[in-house]
Amino acid sequence: QWQLLQHAKDVALGYFKNRNCFSQKCQDTIKKNYDSGDRKTATFNELKKSLDESSKSSEGTQFLIEDDSLVFFVEATFKASLKGVIDIHGKMSEPFTLLVNLGPRNPEFDSDHTLYSSYLALHVDHHKAWFSMKKNGQQIVLDWKQKDAPGMTLGLDSDTITTYWLSYDRDNMVVKYGKGYTMEETTLLTCNFMDGVTNAEKVLQKRKEWSLFFGVCHPDRTGETILLYRTVLDIEKNQEMKIDGEACSFIHMEPMIAIRKQPLITNPPPKVLDAAHATLENIDNEKYTLPSALPPPCKALYDTVRHVKLDPAWDAGESDVSLIDAIRFSINTEGCKLHELLKTKKYLRITLGTGHGDSPGNAYVLEIWPPGKSSPIHNHGAVCGIVKILHGKIQNGVFNKVPSNVCDRDRNFRPTELMKIEGRKDDVFWLSPEWYQTHQLVNNSDDFCATVNCYRYDEYDQIHWNMFDYVEEQADGEMCDPGLVGNFVPNTDLTFGTFKTVVLEEWRKSANSKTQKLKVKFKIQENIDGN
Repeated sequence: QWQLLQHAKDVALGYFKNRNCFSQKCQDTIKKNYDSGDRKTATFNELKKSLDESSKSSEGTQFLIEDDSLVFFVEATFKASLKGVIDIHGKMSEPFTLLVNLGPRNPEFDSDHTLYSSYLALHVDHHKAWFSMKKNGQQIVLDWKQKDAPGMTLGLDSDTITTYWLSYDRDNMVVKYGKGYTMEETTLLTCNFMDGVTNAEKVLQKRKEWSLFFGVCHPDRTGETILLYRTVLDIEKNQEMKIDGEACSFIHMEPMIAIRKQPLITNPPPKVLDAAHATLENIDNEKYTLPSALPPPCKALYDTVRHVKLDPAWDAGESDVSLIDAIRFSINTEGCKLHELLKTKKYLRITLGTGHGDSPGNAYVLEIWPPGKSSPIHNHGAVCGIVKILHGKIQNGVFNKVPSNVCDRDRNFRPTELMKIEGRKDDVFWLSPEWYQTHQLVNNSDDFCATVNCYRYDEYDQIHWNMFDYVEEQADGEMCDPGLVGNFVPNTDLTFGTFKTVVLEEWRKSANSKTQKLKVKFKIQENIDGN
């Protein structure tokens, strides 16, 4: 079937472009060379059907198809030599090519990227994505692996704003492509130039063979430029960040191209372990992130709350009333403050201190989660954050980046849960603009859970988005049709001082009432016994 593709190249080009019209050159070629009654020169529809069937097993196949409708759009550079992640962000409705060019940009090649002599390229069209490479003017056939990711397609999500990313790992000689957040779970293609290498001698051979592309320096490399090519039609549409019947959310504010220093090698652990408990074993098994490895804003927040407890006075024997018992009583008792508030809310936000402009709303929030309750799927405006569990248990469901449209054209729900992380008392989760940013917290236990949630804008954040973006739900828990992203402005249900005073007073009154009833009961019993 792929021989048929090579034989019918001009027809295949029409399929890859996903257009109903061909160039005049292509039309003339079809009329001249293709007979609908001859299987060897199949019609476009027959070839399309063949491609649909065979593309499912086309892992690692090299697509040697030139597309002269792509033109240069924007240029960028790595922040570390040939190393990092390139994010392409926007509503990309037509195919694009992302070029890692081993030389300076040449404006004469702006209408044909294949004129460059040495490059590695990522191509994304409506249905597929693939890598291509040229080395010193010679086309190199690459072998890559494709991974199925739940809720994700390989090609364009042309009806929504999302992120397409390319990870270029110079040191390990691995190139990856995916969509959404840059994670192992969102990786769709992997091209490993060290694949199958088993000993040090072969490692050296491979490094020498591919030093032009993965060496820190190379005498024949005259530069390193990142070039994005797009179709003229897509550029003219100018809809990359268009707000079309959607709430304006953080995703509309992100730059179209962004470069990060660190490539994707593996996910950092989502839980934090206090350095005082670090051992050689847990450093080796990487089950936890140590505070020194946290982004600076996360580390500052962690240092603030690392020793915080929900009820230190009771724990130290300095109080005759348990705040935990008082909270539980207020949640479960008709007429009490928390019980009444929770009639219209799934969970409560108890703010600590005041906001200082370095976070969306207050930087520190005590959240109370009744049994069986959950948050909506939401992000945090790309801030850094820490979540410490002070009491009970909670499940942290991590999601891929939520695009501007929650449902696709076929009304399929897009947000994909990537992992579930179970948390219990004293566990600490962290999040950053790139990691674990979108989640859903769920209390599946039979007791309430209390967490202290801490937020701070990243030091490189030039937007300071002051809201959380969440997936709207209907009253019965079903996702809205067609699926919308809403904005939540962080607010407060109670300040911590008021909250503590109220629940303790409710508990004391209840205890006093019970004591008085017991006294009356005993007095009556004494009178009966005396008679």
